[in-house]
Amino acid sequence: MELTLSGIENRADFDRADVQLPSFDVADMQEKGKEDPRWIHLGPGNIFRAFPARVAHDLIADGEHWPITAVVPMNPEELDKQLGANDLMTLSVTLNPDGTRDLKVIAGISEGLAWSRAEDYNRLVDIVKQPKVSMISMTITEKGYGIHDSQGQLSEQVREDIDSEPRGFHKNTMATLAGLLVHRFDAGGEPINLMSFDNFSHNGDKLKDSILQVMRGWVAGGKLDAEVLAWVEDPEKVSFPVTVIDKITPRPNESVSEDLKVLGFTDMDIDHVGRTPVAGFVNAEPTEYLIIEDVLVGEVPDFDKYGVNVTSREVADDFENMKVTTCLNPLHTALATAGVVLGFPTIDSEMRDPALRAFVERLGRVEGLPVVVDPGIVSPEEFLNEVLEVRFPNRYLPDDPARIAMDTSQKVGIRFGETIKKYIAQGRDLNELKAISLAIAIWMRYLLAVDDEGQPFDPSPDPLLEELQGHLKGVELGQPVDAHLVLQPILSNPSIFGVDLYTTPLAMRIEQLFTELVAGPGAVRTTLNKEMMA
Repeated sequence: MELTLSGIENRADFDRADVQLPSFDVADMQEKGKEDPRWIHLGPGNIFRAFPARVAHDLIADGEHWPITAVVPMNPEELDKQLGANDLMTLSVTLNPDGTRDLKVIAGISEGLAWSRAEDYNRLVDIVKQPKVSMISMTITEKGYGIHDSQGQLSEQVREDIDSEPRGFHKNTMATLAGLLVHRFDAGGEPINLMSFDNFSHNGDKLKDSILQVMRGWVAGGKLDAEVLAWVEDPEKVSFPVTVIDKITPRPNESVSEDLKVLGFTDMDIDHVGRTPVAGFVNAEPTEYLIIEDVLVGEVPDFDKYGVNVTSREVADDFENMKVTTCLNPLHTALATAGVVLGFPTIDSEMRDPALRAFVERLGRVEGLPVVVDPGIVSPEEFLNEVLEVRFPNRYLPDDPARIAMDTSQKVGIRFGETIKKYIAQGRDLNELKAISLAIAIWMRYLLAVDDEGQPFDPSPDPLLEELQGHLKGVELGQPVDAHLVLQPILSNPSIFGVDLYTTPLAMRIEQLFTELVAGPGAVRTTLNKEMMA
């Protein structure tokens, strides 16, 4: 079996393997999607291919015309090796907690582009101008929205883009999106929705703010008419809803690849684009949530029929706050850096370690739940119970801690900083945040790129990695350390944590823990056990 347009014509083979195939003519859908595009998605990675693309697939299966133009913003090789090799289709492999699997071919994409290729960018400009295109969604990770450096100043890249012509191609992702909106305005300015499906607080607000800052720079420099800026600022014309997406989608796993070969697939090997593994399949958990603020403009799908909650900003905010700052993402980050340093291969294996389990239990139940708001869609207690009892321990969901550890500097301000700020605002005792202090201290220890046995490892990519490691230069395992000297520049930076931690008792506590964590081989395990198992 091959996951290609010609391959899926052999339906009998797929039926024997219990693989659900599209009920519609995929080739015909793709042709019509090119002629009549409706939905653009930027960053077609794993969570997109397993979830939003599935929503488009199901819409199309029901006779609704919502094909997606998938756009790769970085390395074009990702498009060629991942989607292109399988005629823009994906094999969704749902890894159930009982060990069973559900296999479905997802065909929600009609066209694939890599905007760093001039011809593809020009094609994208043409698509954005089409009046029926009403959505640009994206999964580009937190760093994709950045326009500032670590000191809060506009980055050199963004300054260069602001100095360039608005209608040209730009280096920064937000500047490129701003330029596409200029083209949209030029073509008549039909309403359009820009939706971030990335996991960070108030993602739509951040997306809007970054784009508007670039456009204001163009207006101030005399390069753009203020009328274009006013159009983007008009919520009846351009919408930036707050959204929350939740579905754990690990990197493609070798064991899944091998099992698919046994079923008869000949094109499910795992390849790489740089350090990133890519494959024709996505292995993911069954749980999924997508919450979208009800401020959409123009014609959009009836999302509610396809497992998406379109609801008020208050509910969206509360759900996002519950997930991103309390019940899932902080726990994930804590397990990620600790797991790498301690040598755990998967998140589920960490959950079978008593000290690590106690670590995230305290982080969620003791420190997070007291300041979280019930969104109404699901109670925080129920959501957290599912995370701790079902989702994270799922041994059939082989999620690599190093994957979760990517871009930690872009995450800690939301995943830990928001809880810290709530404790301050509510006058709560900050000394109760023992797990948060330990999680931050372990991240500092992780930045040394030496595991608990004293062996070097390659840290996951992070835009601030070089800068942060520079502050820790000279710290060696088993040698005396002036924790205040090396940590002060990091812990005092509110652009990282959302607050200067030295205005709280947490900084001194983190310094103390860091000193213990670098005492020598085995110190991370010793400190973890002491703090969480006492």
